[in-house]
Amino acid sequence: MVDGRKVGFDVGCIIIGKSNFGVYGNSEVRPIPKTKLDSTDAIYNYLFNRICVPVAGVIADILWHKKYEPEIDKENETNYFYANGVMDKTAITDKGKINELLFIINGIVNTPQQDEKTLENNMNKIQEDAWNDSVEFLVNNKDLELMGNELIKQFEESQTEKFSSEYLIQLQENSRASERL
Repeated sequence: MVDGRKVGFDVGCIIIGKSNFGVYGNSEVRPIPKTKLDSTDAIYNYLFNRICVPVAGVIADILWHKKYEPEIDKENETNYFYANGVMDKTAITDKGKINELLFIINGIVNTPQQDEKTLENNMNKIQEDAWNDSVEFLVNNKDLELMGNELIKQFEESQTEKFSSEYLIQLQENSRASERL
């Protein structure tokens, strides 16, 4: 689970299932702003945080699959999971969400460009910043891996497929406590 709460979003349940690619998870994030977006900086920060949530999800997918299902895509896992990330109820991949938001956030921080190469470079820089922030978040929150392991264990042992946000918050608190031991 990537903690959307860290960036101020409400989170819902996590659903776990099986597909031809093995076990997958899908989390619900409600990206409702907590304050009025009344400045360019507020809009930028909101959108940047919104980008970081699916980017962190992609990173978590990559790390999980490299550890538990390395046979899926040995040669280019970053691009594979970026293009084929876990589908949500809107049927858009993480990459699609991220790319759409990158165009908007690019318009906030950069002068509009007609040159495709410049536009691509500008958007890649924003995406790289989001990637780096997301990696740092995951590195500093090892409890999330412990939580993921516990959810998979419960799924495999009892076929539990849906985990409520209340349960996830309690599990995260327990994971943080056991990490400190």
